[in-house]
Amino acid sequence: MGDIGTRIITGIFFVIVMIGGVILSEYTFLILFSLLVVLCINEYHGIIHDLLASSSKWKTTYKIINTIFSVVIFGIVFLVASNKIPLISLSLLCGFPLTWFVIEMYTKSERPFYNVCLNSMAIFYIAIPLASASLLAFHAGEYSWHFLLAIMIFAWANDSWAYLSGRFLGKHKLFERISPKKTWEGFFGGLIMTAVFAYIIYLLFPKWTGYSVDLTTYILLAVITSITSTYGDLAESMIKRNLQIKDTGTALPGHGGFLDRFDGLIFSLPACTLYLTFFM
Repeated sequence: MGDIGTRIITGIFFVIVMIGGVILSEYTFLILFSLLVVLCINEYHGIIHDLLASSSKWKTTYKIINTIFSVVIFGIVFLVASNKIPLISLSLLCGFPLTWFVIEMYTKSERPFYNVCLNSMAIFYIAIPLASASLLAFHAGEYSWHFLLAIMIFAWANDSWAYLSGRFLGKHKLFERISPKKTWEGFFGGLIMTAVFAYIIYLLFPKWTGYSVDLTTYILLAVITSITSTYGDLAESMIKRNLQIKDTGTALPGHGGFLDRFDGLIFSLPACTLYLTFFM
């Protein structure tokens, strides 16, 4: 089976699981995204394992601690977004990256600040951005998946059509120093098709969710998602290029690892959350 065929089959299975987890209930959403956080943290520690200036025992301990921290962070944001605990509870998030300074005091590492930066980055790069999905899910005041699923679909549409447009039409490099295969044709192909999906969602979602959102909002979210997803993809390409690796993992045939698949959403989820918070 060719690369495109493998990519499509894996993508379909992935989309079914994601959509099912999001639309069933707030608790399946919680379980699904908590699991994704764990899987992404695990991959992150896989790619930074050799960079950490500590013993193998401490490197394993780092991963366990960051996994716990990240799941707790997602849980706190979920509980705040669903009005189960007060908003001031978000101040607890500040403690997690700061705790890494305290932990490093006991590792006897020769480069403690280096370890603090690498471990804290898991929180800033993965845990907090993915936790913003809860704010989208409860933006209406109760659990509703219309904004969250729309942004997920926009990210998938952008990724898929940018890949196809770039593969068959790409000539002009978008950011050759970081990602030689990405092209402007791919970028605009993803952007245009994301806008098309915004119109489709505008027509269909009111019947499925009961929430009516104007077309302009969906178009703006599509544009924001397309642009930020592209930067998310480029950011991960920069990381992989710096570490001289092809993919962050092999869990998703044709797509690489979970970070390879979620690099766009890691940027677009918080960006769209900010837009909806201040303009909706």
